[in-house]
Amino acid sequence: MLQTELRREHLDHELISEIEQQMDHGISADPRSASLSVLVDTLRENILTPRPELFRDAARACEQLKDAVTELSARLS
Repeated sequence: MLQTELRREHLDHELISEIEQQMDHGISADPRSASLSVLVDTLRENILTPRPELFRDAARACEQLKDAVTELSARLS
């Protein structure tokens, strides 16, 4: 959802807060997901100060994070 919002050059602050909360209390709390922290930080940097010129970078960061989470989930199953 966040990726779609960013591609439309819209930043949904509620959605970002929800994602951050889930990351802080979910997958990022598991030591097996340590490799995701760099991708999460990159995404956070791109949306920290919302500027339309960074929305494409943030959308790409979403895609990379989504792919990494999918790969990690596949390895853990």
